[in-house]
Amino acid sequence: IVCAIVFAVSAYVIIDYLSKGHGAEQDVAELRHLPTGHAEGDPDTYANASERYRALFERNGDFVGWLRVRGMDIDYPVTQTPDDPEYYLHRNFEREYSRAGTLFASAIDDITKPSDVTIIYGHKMKNGSMFGTLSKLSDPDFYDEHRYLRFDTLSERRSYLIFAVCKTSVNTGEASEYRYYDYADFADEADFDGFIDEARRRQTFDAGVPVSYGDEIILLSTCEGEDDSGRLIVLGKRIPNEDAPKY
Repeated sequence: IVCAIVFAVSAYVIIDYLSKGHGAEQDVAELRHLPTGHAEGDPDTYANASERYRALFERNGDFVGWLRVRGMDIDYPVTQTPDDPEYYLHRNFEREYSRAGTLFASAIDDITKPSDVTIIYGHKMKNGSMFGTLSKLSDPDFYDEHRYLRFDTLSERRSYLIFAVCKTSVNTGEASEYRYYDYADFADEADFDGFIDEARRRQTFDAGVPVSYGDEIILLSTCEGEDDSGRLIVLGKRIPNEDAPKY
């Protein structure tokens, strides 16, 4: 009887978790197809895309951009709330409770400038939504086919080439912890080199992509493993839009 109860409760939790993830995905699907947006015209013409983004900003003033990873199911709006950094951790784009939450940028980043490092956080959902598929980039063969990402802001299109996929831990209390979440602008070249060296030490493989002081960096962060402190981070450097493939 006890086993039957445990099984029933576990099944309910799993089904509830997956259904909420599916519901969150449906909510975002509606945003992807606004009348002025994603499904109309050439998606690689920013003039068309910017109309969609203006509509999204009018709908939610916390909207700062849209993230897409080429060839993966990562195609989501990004929010930012400097006064309440994790506001969208468990809220959807409409500010309603959602276990999947919404992708959100670090509160210390300046998206429009932009900061030297732009950090975007998202949940690793078991149904593959949000950053649920990000860990696939740890496979060098998969990476080779999915190494580009795009982050469109309200004012411009930004393309990036992924140069490192890393596994690390946070909230360890150790002096050696990689505090990537504290970065926005580098103090100098030595500060940049330290940031990159820490990433290189934790990368799952060498992608062979050089990075230089002055490169604009994007960093995607999600949970990794069973330990709440585990993190998977993906780092990319900004490249000219014409050097990136069409999506």
